[in-house]
Amino acid sequence: MSLARSNRSADPRAHSPRGLSARSPGAPSADPSGVPCSRSREHARVLRAVPLLLAALVFATSSPSARGADAEQQLIERRAARVKELPAPPQPPKVGVATYNPIDQFILARWPEANDETPRPRLCDDATFIRRAYLDVIGVIPTMLETNRFLASRDKDKRAKLVDELLARDADYAAHWTVFWEDALASQNVLSQGGILTRGNYRDWLISSFMRNRPYDVMVAELIDPTMPQRKGPQSQEVLGDQFEIEFVRNEDHTATLQTAANVAQVFLGTSMKCASCHDHFENDEWPQERFLAFAGLFSSHNLEKIRCELKTGQTVPARYPFDLPGVDEPVPDDVAERLHRAALWTTDPANPRFAKTIVNRLWKRYLGLGLFEPADDFRLDVPASHPELLEWLAHDFLTHGCDLKHTIRLILTSGTYQLRYDPQLADSFRPGEDNPPRYFRSPGLRRLTAEQLLDSIRLAKQGELPPDRRAFLDARSTALTRALGRPASRNEISTSRPDDVAVVQALELLNGKEMHELADASALVDERLLRYPRRMVDQLYRTVLSRAPDVPERNAGMAYIETAASPEEALTDMLWVLVCSPEFQYIH
Repeated sequence: MSLARSNRSADPRAHSPRGLSARSPGAPSADPSGVPCSRSREHARVLRAVPLLLAALVFATSSPSARGADAEQQLIERRAARVKELPAPPQPPKVGVATYNPIDQFILARWPEANDETPRPRLCDDATFIRRAYLDVIGVIPTMLETNRFLASRDKDKRAKLVDELLARDADYAAHWTVFWEDALASQNVLSQGGILTRGNYRDWLISSFMRNRPYDVMVAELIDPTMPQRKGPQSQEVLGDQFEIEFVRNEDHTATLQTAANVAQVFLGTSMKCASCHDHFENDEWPQERFLAFAGLFSSHNLEKIRCELKTGQTVPARYPFDLPGVDEPVPDDVAERLHRAALWTTDPANPRFAKTIVNRLWKRYLGLGLFEPADDFRLDVPASHPELLEWLAHDFLTHGCDLKHTIRLILTSGTYQLRYDPQLADSFRPGEDNPPRYFRSPGLRRLTAEQLLDSIRLAKQGELPPDRRAFLDARSTALTRALGRPASRNEISTSRPDDVAVVQALELLNGKEMHELADASALVDERLLRYPRRMVDQLYRTVLSRAPDVPERNAGMAYIETAASPEEALTDMLWVLVCSPEFQYIH
């Protein structure tokens, strides 16, 4: 399914004060103030800025094969051919009510199993939906004008049309997704850490990729495969007045290779292998150490040695992909570029039992609060998904639609399941390590705003607009407020989720922090035309901040406060601070 692209979308280079360019993933920043990092043994004049996740994604300046610029098209054609070979997916079950989305058929079919007396779930109202959709697709709340226009519309298809409109806002869509993937790739703005270049900066590549809605499998392959055209950065760039050839240099350290393989498995295959890097996995029989070392060997120029109790054994494990796919039993050459090429092909292969399922599960968790399998980074054969047929169907649908993330996002957001009203009695729960009840998805889960969502939404509420080049994720500074809200001070390791627990430090920072009080300055919201109409001032503030009108008690309390405050600016500032500190603002519900 193709989605209309908005003409309002800007070039990705317009969305950063420094100017973003569509460079290869992990390439160093072209900012002339950058500081070169250490050189490799093989290449003395090489700029290194490679994150730990992709320490193995190292490539020589010359193409390792003739695939070159054709590699992306070959991958797309290979995917199309391989999808045709897949078995047919499960068919959506028949249910006793009319549905317009196959997702709802899979979900509704399981509801009778709950066998309780709770009322049938209801859809959320329009005010809740527009706020939920805006925060989920572009990462900010709607403006008051956007809310009013949506609420006033009588178009029966307005929710689906809104989803399409939001997905077509490419710059905002890319800005929101970049936050997640910078965490997942441990992407680091290297210039923000005192000039110590210890990590790669993937921001430009991420923004460019999401702006163009590039196929997900192509993006993943570019992070692994040296034959992909986007792996080629600029031929050279000036750093501190000198010229350095741009290369992606392998860290030959054994430990880093194991860490890389484990991280690739976690992020792209939803599979936890880290324990097996040292010993047979204690909790998952799928992953003896030897199987993991065979996988890790694909990220090295040689087969890896088995280690027992930190002692070398002299026994090496032949490199092999850990899942049964065509070609995996063939011996792999010692050439690291060829090994990485094969690792990329097998990882993104439509027949890979975990690749497509992992990303559609991440999308489901992102928008519903819990995944079809949990934890999302621990796909296990001994822990079935809550709805295995739905997971299989979504993965197959994702592949048949060209690994188009926007297609699957639209499918989820236009489902009745996504649009259900939040009900704490019906919301599912999951606690790692415990016996958890079945998940029925009769209510979405509460999801706390990320630091970027909260900061951007407050600024949007105050200013009425928020250009992409002013989004919070572009500000690399770590503050007490951003740390309290869960944004990592430094991306020292990969992470596919932010902490959602509530802590005292959050309340203290929101109540007493200097940054929060400066953010809550509502002087820009004072409309001289409304000074004589406190009721309209209260209504406008609620619609601006919470995307809804106040109820009668809220309106009366607000009017009374305005009339007794020293000034309208003081009254609105205090009220804005109260609203943005409320759970209603800080959660997607």
